[in-house]
Amino acid sequence: MYLGGLAQIALGIGTIFLRYTPGASADGLGTVVTLLGAGMILFGLFVIALASGVARGSRAARTSATAVMLLGLALMLADALTAGDGDWSGVVIQSIAVLAVVAPLRIGRGRRYFLR
Repeated sequence: MYLGGLAQIALGIGTIFLRYTPGASADGLGTVVTLLGAGMILFGLFVIALASGVARGSRAARTSATAVMLLGLALMLADALTAGDGDWSGVVIQSIAVLAVVAPLRIGRGRRYFLR
């Protein structure tokens, strides 16, 4: 989970830097892109905070972590659609991060750990 949160923070920082591209500046999307990037950073920090709850075995933290990671994916998708530059690499990276975090929590030994 820590890696998923860190990846989301890095993608948020990258999104904020997108505001300086000529297309975003010309279209007046600078503020929107910056707010989306800030939202991604905040979600990444929240995921890192939830990681400590998951480490303690909290079911609420597991459910919240799943919801936050899916929300982060939705935020990244909104960013890709708003930017309109055809760069879907952030969505792909976030999808991989979601799978890397959610799959171990929901299947196999991770699922049995939270059932006790």
